[in-house]
Amino acid sequence: MDYKRQYTLSWPAAAALAVALTLAAYLIARLFSSGGNAPLSSVVRLNVPANREVQVSGEYVYYQESGSLHCVDSRGKYVWNMAVEMDSDFYASPHGVAAWHGKTLSIINKDTGVLMGSRQLEEEIISASVGDAYVAAVLAPEHDSTVKLLDLNGADVDHLTGFTGLTIMDYDFFEGRDLFWLMTMDTGCSMPTCKISTYKPGKRETGVIEDMEQVLYQVMFRSSQIAVVGTNYLCMYDYHGKEIEDDRVTVYGYYLHAVDKSGDNPLMLFVPNRQAEGTSGITDVRMIRGRSESIIHLPVECTHLEANGTTLYGFSGRSLVKNEFGEKTSKMYTFPVEVETVLGITSDKTAVVTSGGLIFLIRLP
Repeated sequence: MDYKRQYTLSWPAAAALAVALTLAAYLIARLFSSGGNAPLSSVVRLNVPANREVQVSGEYVYYQESGSLHCVDSRGKYVWNMAVEMDSDFYASPHGVAAWHGKTLSIINKDTGVLMGSRQLEEEIISASVGDAYVAAVLAPEHDSTVKLLDLNGADVDHLTGFTGLTIMDYDFFEGRDLFWLMTMDTGCSMPTCKISTYKPGKRETGVIEDMEQVLYQVMFRSSQIAVVGTNYLCMYDYHGKEIEDDRVTVYGYYLHAVDKSGDNPLMLFVPNRQAEGTSGITDVRMIRGRSESIIHLPVECTHLEANGTTLYGFSGRSLVKNEFGEKTSKMYTFPVEVETVLGITSDKTAVVTSGGLIFLIRLP
């Protein structure tokens, strides 16, 4: 007997085995990508077309329709509405709603819809935002703007000028702090440069942050410090603009895709530049919170990420990916609709999404 003889499958048997293995791999992939995901069944349709201006802030969802500004909660239940000019603009912050039309600014209580203050300003209003104690309004023209700081009743507090040749990129109030920040960009030089100024409303400019090594594009408050994100570094500063060099983190090659600014220790979600640019789906995420960070690989390609508390939510069609900060394992869930656009997540973890020209409120795990 020849014990060295090698036995092989006939080609029909080999072909059948290959088909069986391929089918098994497909079924396993389907199990993890859709069928094995826990379904999300708490869904409410918002009775407003998806092409309306919809904003998500705190526990509320706001939209404008038929000359009224509407507010509903995360279950879609009516909270309040208020008559506004047909072509008014508005911005909902965690502290209140600013609505404007031409030179007229209205300051609205976010919980009741009560008008707290309304007044005519000197120039056309470009944008406005309500803080916990003050309101900021940027006035035309766009490249030589004036910033008005008002109290919640609309009375003057401060008048910021000196922005000739500069574009105001962003501004806000630090959460729970009597401090206002303003980011400007000078595009008149060969390399665009950004400057961040901090102010005590009604008192003085407290500090200036300038960085010639990179372009700055995001500002937030973190543990009594100012966190600034640029194209190369994540840097920490005190209120006077002095960098805390030991806390500098290199983020070159990454873009800050999402951040939750609601607390004093925000979760930041960085993605590789090539994925942020949309040339491919998002699969790799660098999560940074305080002095800790972790890198995770998502089980499916996502089109959008949201940071909520210590949680990453990734959206991919009918699939939801959930990751808690510090954990490597992702959890998968299935949406009842195909998610096209994510408008935001409420503070009580309800996603506001569009699908098929409609808007849905979907409770997240």
